[in-house]
Amino acid sequence: MLLTRNGFGVWSLISKRAFRAVFNSPSLEVIENFRMKGFSNLKEVAIYIHFPFCRSICLFCPYVRYPLTKFGNEILSKYIEALSSEMEIYGSLLRELGLKVRVADVHIGGGTPSLLEAENFQFLRESIRQSFDSEVSLAIEANPDDLADQEKAFKLVDAGVNEVSLGVQSFNPENLRRLGRVHGVTQSVQAIQNLRDAGIEYINIDLMYMIPSKVGQPLQSPKDWEEDLAQASEQPINEITCYPTLITNYSLGWKLVSKGEISQPSKKVFKQMVYMAEDYLTSKGFIPLEIYGYSRHSDWKYVTVNYEMEGPLLGLGCGAMGFVNEYEYQNTCSIPDYIESVREKKLPIAGIREVSKLEHAIRFTVCQLFVCRSLNFNAFERRFGLEFRELVGGSGFGRFLKMLKLLGKIREKPEGLELTREGLFTAQQICWSFVLNVPCRISEEFMKEAWPPKVIIP
Repeated sequence: MLLTRNGFGVWSLISKRAFRAVFNSPSLEVIENFRMKGFSNLKEVAIYIHFPFCRSICLFCPYVRYPLTKFGNEILSKYIEALSSEMEIYGSLLRELGLKVRVADVHIGGGTPSLLEAENFQFLRESIRQSFDSEVSLAIEANPDDLADQEKAFKLVDAGVNEVSLGVQSFNPENLRRLGRVHGVTQSVQAIQNLRDAGIEYINIDLMYMIPSKVGQPLQSPKDWEEDLAQASEQPINEITCYPTLITNYSLGWKLVSKGEISQPSKKVFKQMVYMAEDYLTSKGFIPLEIYGYSRHSDWKYVTVNYEMEGPLLGLGCGAMGFVNEYEYQNTCSIPDYIESVREKKLPIAGIREVSKLEHAIRFTVCQLFVCRSLNFNAFERRFGLEFRELVGGSGFGRFLKMLKLLGKIREKPEGLELTREGLFTAQQICWSFVLNVPCRISEEFMKEAWPPKVIIP
């Protein structure tokens, strides 16, 4: 099989039919409504900062990213200044509204944020303090080859970085080559040790499975996957996140798909790999907090998806998405346009839409139940002011949940709903078909034009 946006069969069809989003170019009136309603009664927010530059582009990367060589190293200082300017725009907005909003978390993703020097992270941290009056630590994504130097790891700690998600992807050199990664296994092991020695509090490593192969070459086997899991579990890390290799129409690897030159393991093997990760990592003491995330701690994980799906999230940077108080927005994916916009003290929002209370409730339910494995009814009612059955139960999505309950994929308890072991693979298919058909499609469309008049998904 191929894990493309049409590759999940019925789940791909459901994702396309169940979710429709229309992003409009923001008028002055819409921006004013966003300013007034989007931040009303907001007391706490997470911040996601997008860094869209990479030294090289991986074959199947689905994110908003550009080769640094296209712009030159001089773009980095301009971009960091632009991020600070965007923070100040939002900081001024909050001050005008008389709001004191606590920044709960700051994650910097990409792209490859670890291309930056430690002083850049310190600058961004100080900019957050000045704009939002919040003292924060930083969580960043990193490539192993950027942290094979021990000195840089120590400097990151001094700059206020205390969480790192390291893109190891595999401990198999052949798998790394197939993914188009430029680092090696030795660099991954060294980077993990450097981060630990430097005093980084939490380290997550990403692993990938269902890795494509050229037609005629051996496919990644369950045994290969188990060996990756074994080596990962022996590392001095806090969390392991396991992702199937998704293939988008705008990735470099799509050319190989269109020519029929690559294949992925079968659906049967996909399912086997999902349960292998579940069983192997739990046997090694890891706690399954998400359908793809396994932590050594019951109270910590590298959090990004919850804020993206549930909010409130302030997205900063070229290509970032935000979700605050029923407004979801997408920043322009053009780096020059992003820099110019914030230089003129304008929000760099290329598309914005209002999210209904029902859709927000469904997003919350999907994230809690199909990603985080359980939905608590009391938490739902605190969030939305209505009981779950009253707001969601009678909707089409509520009927869909009843079907899954009958099939044994989820079970209901007095306190809420929970995913069953049998439902784990179903949740994986629901999750990844949604990712390919919604957020990936949003990125694809907004990368085509800096300021599109309208974007309709799917």
